Amino acid sequence: MKDLIIVGAGPAGSVCAYHAAKNGLAVMLIDKKEFPRFKSCGGALSLRTLANLGPKGKRNYSCTVDGLCLYSPKLRLAEFTQKESLRMIIRKEWDHQLFLDAVDAGAESITNMVVDIVKKDESAIVRLKDGKEIKSRFVVIADGTGNRSYKTKFGFTQPYDHMARTVCVEVEHDDQWIIENLGEGRKPSLFFGVVPRGYGWLFPKKGFINIGIGFGNSSKPNETQFQVFDRFARQLKEMQLIPEDIDLSSRVAHPVPFKKPFDPIGIDNMLVVGDAGGFVSPVTGEGLYYGTASGRFAAEAISEAIDEEADNLTNNYRQKWMSDFGKDMIKYGLWIADFVYKSNFRMETFVRLLAADKETRVHVGKMVFGLESYKKTRNVVLKRAPVSLIKSLRS
Repeated sequence: MKDLIIVGAGPAGSVCAYHAAKNGLAVMLIDKKEFPRFKSCGGALSLRTLANLGPKGKRNYSCTVDGLCLYSPKLRLAEFTQKESLRMIIRKEWDHQLFLDAVDAGAESITNMVVDIVKKDESAIVRLKDGKEIKSRFVVIADGTGNRSYKTKFGFTQPYDHMARTVCVEVEHDDQWIIENLGEGRKPSLFFGVVPRGYGWLFPKKGFINIGIGFGNSSKPNETQFQVFDRFARQLKEMQLIPEDIDLSSRVAHPVPFKKPFDPIGIDNMLVVGDAGGFVSPVTGEGLYYGTASGRFAAEAISEAIDEEADNLTNNYRQKWMSDFGKDMIKYGLWIADFVYKSNFRMETFVRLLAADKETRVHVGKMVFGLESYKKTRNVVLKRAPVSLIKSLRS
């Protein structure tokens, strides 16, 4: 019998396996696909995420960027400059390295599809598509979005209004063109107003261009997500930010959480991490820090349960991520998201204030980079609002 079976070997699952195996647990990591494989994602990695990673995950990245560009619905620009503020990753490569970190730490791995999980008194049986069954003391579900039957029967559901729709493509491109046209700093760009309660993005990487759109299910546009993406791509071409002849036909749609962690987040000897648990920022849509952190906290909570250092697994797990980011995300992150994304007028005003006032701009930039809490950023924005407004009216 295993100590821990992890269903899904994406970032949250692999990081969970890495830390659990390092703690001496007998870990089985199961994924339905082999690595390396493409993952629909912008691929912006905040530096605080590095604390959750193994050595290969820390070393593998495409490039660093020197700031950020925010565009309002009317294309007013607020630009942030900060050296090496983010790392850009190629998910196909980076996810594979996280998986290898888990294997190096001692986790076993198999490629198969989980079709059912049967919970016993003090264990669980994971049933695979090929008929095999594996028994474990604990189970972590890290299989991303999707209301699969083995999740819904335990109440691990994904409320419709907690989810968002995305379309993303990442294409190879001449790096010299990227530097000459998008700058040596490779600043990622976010475009408000492309969709309600969401944004479009353009992320230059070393030899790659990543383009996408994302919007919450609670505020759907009248177009399909592919129509929105195509309209956004035409806008980028008109702004000469991407080549006219770039091939974006490989774009794919993918759902992601975009509100707050789901409830329940665990039951008895089972925990949910990463996208499967709704661990994504409601402000930026960034999930790599929150997903890997939830994986690390799940491994710690299970290790403590085995060592009998904590009575209730789910409560211990919840306390860990709530203390680290949950309280800030739910109370203040949701406030910022509701304030900014409520309307095009709000998004336009927000960017105007940032463009006019450097102090406000710096704090919002730090928030996006994962260097400042939502609470502190909200307080600064509110405090500076009168000054920012006067400056914006004069500009």
